[in-house]
Amino acid sequence: MAEFEFSPEKALAATAFLAQQSGETMYTILKMVYVADRMHLERYGRPITGDSFYALPEGACPTKIYDSMKSLRGDNATNYLPSGEALLRVDAKTHDVEITGMPDMGELSASDVECLEETISILKKRGRWHIRDMAHDVVWKNTAKNSPMLFVEIAKSLDGGEALSQHIANRF
Repeated sequence: MAEFEFSPEKALAATAFLAQQSGETMYTILKMVYVADRMHLERYGRPITGDSFYALPEGACPTKIYDSMKSLRGDNATNYLPSGEALLRVDAKTHDVEITGMPDMGELSASDVECLEETISILKKRGRWHIRDMAHDVVWKNTAKNSPMLFVEIAKSLDGGEALSQHIANRF
């Protein structure tokens, strides 16, 4: 199964950036991570965070970032984000994400920031329900719930998908 290497530092930077810029709850932020990673995959042949996505009932979800946010809200889950406890808080009742400090944003490339900013722009123009719909894409619909969404399948669903999926398949 083709997978990218998870980058905890990039995942923390991307999550904090999305939280700071959007003011959204953890659930919308998780969907925004998927949208930004998918956008970056389409344009540059790799995702931003390298997190694995699962087709959860509420949409595509980055599993390690989700576990980390659950840990930060006090659930018994693993925190995969270094320094996450010092920089982020997640309210157990409202799921609001509070930024208490910013991680090293130098972890993100210019193309990473481009896709994160575009995702924020989509949110501001179209709203959280549009982001939700983007996380309920064809790959999510065609994947059994609570199962992994394969990067090869995500790639096939994008512009230039066959070549991109072949690139991903050959990489591993």
